[in-house]
Amino acid sequence: MNKKAEAFQNYLDADENKKTAFQREEVKEDTQKTVVFRSHIVVEGQQLPTVVILDDSVFSMIRIQVSPQAKTEENELKVLKMANEFNLKYKPFKLYFDAAGSLILDVCLLTPGEDFSELGDEIYGMFDVLINFLNESYRPIMKEIW
Repeated sequence: MNKKAEAFQNYLDADENKKTAFQREEVKEDTQKTVVFRSHIVVEGQQLPTVVILDDSVFSMIRIQVSPQAKTEENELKVLKMANEFNLKYKPFKLYFDAAGSLILDVCLLTPGEDFSELGDEIYGMFDVLINFLNESYRPIMKEIW
């Protein structure tokens, strides 16, 4: 396991945190030693699949699937405009559509160096920002998709 993943796992396991919402998966034969921590967040009663991706690069990712198969032929222009408006407004993260048309919310954290003792706090701090954004924006986003 890479150093960032070890630090995050230690954060999750610490007595004062005891966070058990994540399942860890090490990507086999990956040159970056990628580890994926899978979970979900609940917004408007919906469980949104969430992953934290940690590897040997200077970047760490938080990825949330906001809505599966959200982009259709009928709504494509409308939802692309919506995502672009959010991307222009919010700096820490980006919305985009994957190849299957699912709406994805990505956060890229710059995590250089060798000391990752604060990484868990940084990731959970960003989760607070993401959850607040989704609590405010989920209903309007889904209105555009439907």
